[in-house]
Amino acid sequence: MARHLLKDCDAFHVIRFNQRTATERHEAWLTQRDHGVGGSDLSTILGLNKYATPYTLWLEKTGREQHMDISGKWAVVKGNALETALRARFRSLHPEWECYDGTDKSLVSNTHPCMHASLDGILYDEARGHGVLEIKTANAHRGATDWHDTDGNLMIPDYYMAQVTHYLSVTGWTWGVVYADIGEAEPVEIMFERDEDDITAAITAAESFWGYVERDEPPALTVPDVDDMQTREQPDGFEQADDQEFDRLASLWQSLDDTEKTAKKQKTHVAEQLKTMVGADRAGLISSTCQVGYKTIHFKAQPEKTIPAKDAYEQRRFFVKPL
Repeated sequence: MARHLLKDCDAFHVIRFNQRTATERHEAWLTQRDHGVGGSDLSTILGLNKYATPYTLWLEKTGREQHMDISGKWAVVKGNALETALRARFRSLHPEWECYDGTDKSLVSNTHPCMHASLDGILYDEARGHGVLEIKTANAHRGATDWHDTDGNLMIPDYYMAQVTHYLSVTGWTWGVVYADIGEAEPVEIMFERDEDDITAAITAAESFWGYVERDEPPALTVPDVDDMQTREQPDGFEQADDQEFDRLASLWQSLDDTEKTAKKQKTHVAEQLKTMVGADRAGLISSTCQVGYKTIHFKAQPEKTIPAKDAYEQRRFFVKPL
């Protein structure tokens, strides 16, 4: 039985999800997630998440776009199924620490209320106090690449390091452990320590992003540091741009492109709703402001065409992508 359960303190207050069913608790957690920045959000804000950008996260936090439902993806299903077993195994390996489930609660920073933490597990050590337990799963390929440095030593990937740094920022705690099944014979454990420079960077990034949400202003794309650009391999024929207006226009183009893609998805969704209202047997519906319906277009018959062969050719196509 844990003796040092969490309670409200100077650093944070605890929001507990004690709804009757697991589905209701999950829905309550999703609602709470939209009220601030969570640990997994920070990797996106810092540009470490290859599946999302600060702009797409902003769309979700401002209600312009629904969160992508990834609950059916096998990696997520497997991770959820293994989490309880991994936490129990870690507890059995470390009787010197208290270890208990943290998934039924959200910790909200008192100093930085936009920063929230949902922990996989909570540790307690007599000498060091509370600590974070973060549980992860990865396939063998990512375990071999993301979880090891060039010398083969275990390391926490940057995108997960941002997450646990966020948790230390919220809680004020000084330590934690990542316990991960990365496809090896046994799960691995990697301890991490509080670093005040990293904590400051996490707080600054979270507060800056949440400012965009509160102002309802889309964030600009993150432009890499010049030093970082110089170490990156430069494509053939590309020259270094030293113009701020270039970066502004490129960022604006990307934001508009993301907006256009979102608008197309929303337009398709609304069209399906309107089609359902019109029905299959009507030509359409009309109101005092608009009409919606179908019109029939007749195409003339065309003779069969043979597409002639053509030589190989090259075409210059314009693109903009974040680095």
